[in-house]
Amino acid sequence: MSTLSITPEQKKCFDRDGVICLRNVMTETEVDDLRSVVDQQVATRHTSSTGYDFEKISKQVWERKNTINVGAAARFDVDGLVAVIHSDEMARPLLENDTHTGEGCFFYDVAGWRQHAGIRRAGFDSSLPSIVSELLGSETINFWEDTTFVKAPRTRQKTAFHQDLSYFQIKGDQCVIAWIPLDPANEANGVTQYVRGSHKWGEVYAPNMFVSQTVFPGAEDPKCPDIEADPDDYDIISFDVEPGDVIIHHVLTVHGAGGNRTDNPRRAISFRYTGDNVRYHDKPGAMPQPGMVLTPKEGERLRTPDYPIVWPKPWPGFSTAAAYAETFGKVI
Repeated sequence: MSTLSITPEQKKCFDRDGVICLRNVMTETEVDDLRSVVDQQVATRHTSSTGYDFEKISKQVWERKNTINVGAAARFDVDGLVAVIHSDEMARPLLENDTHTGEGCFFYDVAGWRQHAGIRRAGFDSSLPSIVSELLGSETINFWEDTTFVKAPRTRQKTAFHQDLSYFQIKGDQCVIAWIPLDPANEANGVTQYVRGSHKWGEVYAPNMFVSQTVFPGAEDPKCPDIEADPDDYDIISFDVEPGDVIIHHVLTVHGAGGNRTDNPRRAISFRYTGDNVRYHDKPGAMPQPGMVLTPKEGERLRTPDYPIVWPKPWPGFSTAAAYAETFGKVI
């Protein structure tokens, strides 16, 4: 368990750009714990109710399959989403120009904290909650969710540029996403790319399907600009990172990622944190969260077991992960 502080210059950078890269934030033990969890998630992807291979889904989409094979995954109505893509005249594949003939894998999973102590330890008791409190100027920090993103070697599938707020059942802008690389990551193997300053555009964009810019059915916000078509028109930045580094972006910062053009894996996990001004809001198009125990009422603060308070600590050395498992272990 550790704490770190950010400098005034780092805070200024985050406020200006909507994203910041912090070096050597996670300990070696925390990184190893997260690698172990992610490897377990990938190994059980065929039987998981929350794990998807977006590369495989994309291939079936552009082969014009009407029924999509997603194994045991059941978080989304994938067939319904694909029908929307097929009806979108502007939809197109978002793939790297790679002549490699092997089959890649763009693995996605969510809410691993409910099953895995390693995620709880890293998400609840690392330096991240205190750092997020400083970045947001928020007294209280809740853990919203974790998401796993793995791009296997030679995965052509890109991640469409998007904005996170519209995926979450919240209102209020005190929310950040901490992207944690578990392997060295750069543009060649699909590190996340950010449109600098886009958190200040004053826009909320509808959620898209990741494999396509097509928006979710029922979403009421406008579509994200077609950044893939004209990347030079935008101030896009990225960071070369090593395990232990963390990239933190604002919930309104527009971002996407390329495929993995290398022969090395790119494993990453992201933690989502919220602050004082966030309230529950089940907006049209937002993604349902799996495993909910007690859903807050509309407009309420996040004061249920599904959104643990990870900052401040009641006393130095207190382990939120251990206390949470002891109190709610039978329901997570």
